[in-house]
This record gives sequence, C-alpha cells and structure tokens, in this order.
Amino acid sequence: MKRVAEIVLSACIALLAGCYSMDVATTRSLEESSLSPDDGSPMEHVVVSNYGWFLFNWIPIACGNATPGASFPWKFFSNQVTSTLLHDRMMAHAAALNADVKDLAFFRDEKVIFDLPGTDFPVPIPYILCYKEIQFSGTLTKRRISMPPDDAKRRKAIDEMIQMLDRLDPEEVEK
Repeated sequence: MKRVAEIVLSACIALLAGCYSMDVATTRSLEESSLSPDDGSPMEHVVVSNYGWFLFNWIPIACGNATPGASFPWKFFSNQVTSTLLHDRMMAHAAALNADVKDLAFFRDEKVIFDLPGTDFPVPIPYILCYKEIQFSGTLTKRRISMPPDDAKRRKAIDEMIQMLDRLDPEEVEK
C-alpha cells in the first residue's frame, strides 16, 4: 500500500509540476495574409509559455524546464518562469528561421491557490501556494532584407547612440 501511495504522489507531482511549451501554428490563411506593407510575409504564429508553483510567492517549488535542449520536462526548486528566459527562447526560434517577430504580446498570471472555506466572500490565504504563468505570443515574418554584418553593426551603433541621446536630460544639455 505504501508503494502505491508513493507512485500516486509521484504521478501527481509530475502532472502538476509545471509545463514549458512552444506551440507553432502555420496555416494557409496565415501564409496568404500580410501584416503591413513594410513587413515580410507571415510564416507562423508562435506561443511560448511556462508555468510553475511557488511557496509564499517567492520560493520556487516546481516549474516547466525552459532550458534549451533539456531532457527532463520539469525543474524543481528553480525559477524558470521568467520573461527573460521565455523571450530569449522565442527570439532564438525566430533567429533559427531567419525571421522577425511582429505583434509580440505578453501575458502574465499569478494566483493564490487557497481560499478560506465557509465564507460568503472568498478571502484568499495569501502567499502559501502560488501559481505563476508567463506567455509570449507573436507572428514570425520572413525578413525582407538581410543586412550584411557591417551594416548591422552600423545600425546597432546608431540605435545605441539614439538611446543614449534620449537618456540625456534636456536641462543639463542647455547648461
């Protein structure tokens, strides 16, 4: 009986641990559509998501394993429910296809699980067992023009200069 209880507990932990997924949709209607005249033709729609469980909304218990090339689908006591990690995974997928990402959407959900039983209005017991989910969604489009490496470096330097100029305080510039 003890062995059966261990198996059931292990199965519950595995099923509820967390899940990382990258779903890709390519349909005829997507291929025949266009986003705008400046964009390349759409290739596929990608949704990248990961969720996990946290103790006190801070201590990671289990989540989906979003590490590239991971062989085990879950990660215990590690926080892989981060926007940076999922964004990097989506951008790496786009780069592998030589595509741009258009209409990028971000979704974040956090929930406290337990409610006080027997109350007229549910009052959540805060921060005992929390659920977090992060999701990115976007359309991959074919790159119209592939810039040579020197042009790409030049464009990056120009963008960095513009960002630096935008950060300057106009009052300090006048002095």
